[in-house]
Amino acid sequence: KTAPQYPPSFELNRALCERAEAGAADFVFSMGKWRGYGGVTAHWDHTLEALTLMAGLAAVTRRIELFATVHPLLLHPAVAAKMLVTLDDISAGRAGLNVVTGWNKLEFSQMGLWPGDDYYGRRYAYAAEWLLVLRRLWQTGRATHQGEHFQPDDCISQPRPRRSPPVVCAGMSE
Repeated sequence: KTAPQYPPSFELNRALCERAEAGAADFVFSMGKWRGYGGVTAHWDHTLEALTLMAGLAAVTRRIELFATVHPLLLHPAVAAKMLVTLDDISAGRAGLNVVTGWNKLEFSQMGLWPGDDYYGRRYAYAAEWLLVLRRLWQTGRATHQGEHFQPDDCISQPRPRRSPPVVCAGMSE
């Protein structure tokens, strides 16, 4: 309760990224949070959307890598692929992707998007298929796939990124 509270804003994130870049940091991650934990401090109740924030930061930084956090449950891989290509273009090839499979049921059920508690056991398979489609679009500009979760049919996504953006899963699970 005694820690300072920093309401999110573009200006705060810009200042932090500029300091990180000046201090020779290699990359920054955006938070992907859709529902905080409430309570007296409203812990993580206020956040900005990750991809849009990183696009703004790409326009005001020069060197630092920008990793946008994405939840596969919220974005179709073709939409995410195009959004990352746009971020890649704005940043001159400094875009990266942090994939968060989604463990907090309340974040997704509040939007009516929670696929059921069995998702806990299959979320990495879901994310792997999501990434397969996304990467195919990045690599070739089109994808046809008949999977369990995604069935793009000659889906076209142009332009392609300058490089294949690095993908991380910065979670804590096995």
